[in-house]
Amino acid sequence: MISRDLAKLDQIFVDTKFEFGYVTDADGKEKLIYMDEVGTPDSSRIWDGAAYREGRVVENSKEEFRQQLLNFFPDPDILTNKDRMDERPALARDTDLPLAIMERTSATYRSIAEKITGQPLIISANPRAEILQILGDDFGLVD
Repeated sequence: MISRDLAKLDQIFVDTKFEFGYVTDADGKEKLIYMDEVGTPDSSRIWDGAAYREGRVVENSKEEFRQQLLNFFPDPDILTNKDRMDERPALARDTDLPLAIMERTSATYRSIAEKITGQPLIISANPRAEILQILGDDFGLVD
């Protein structure tokens, strides 16, 4: 269904990932649950159809961001080597990413969201306050 709907927008749904995990239910039994956002640019690769027909791959997903990160850091192995995960918190804390990388990623996600919805994405003036309000008002999770 995702592939068909994206094809109508001249987007190619290349692949997606499925992540599962275990939770303990109220009866103390472990259950396998699905725990990711299938079909989104964050967990899928979506290519622009027109560019693909021209022999180019224009990816509307996090892959561009991932490549920018790998090219930005002098030692990209820290990002890809699972044996170095304990080094990542310090890297994140001590590194400011260039604004251009963040803006480019935002533009990619915004563009595909607007193609899918057919409407411009409205950027909140205060997203933190908006999220907290929704979590409080709609879900009772914060006061």
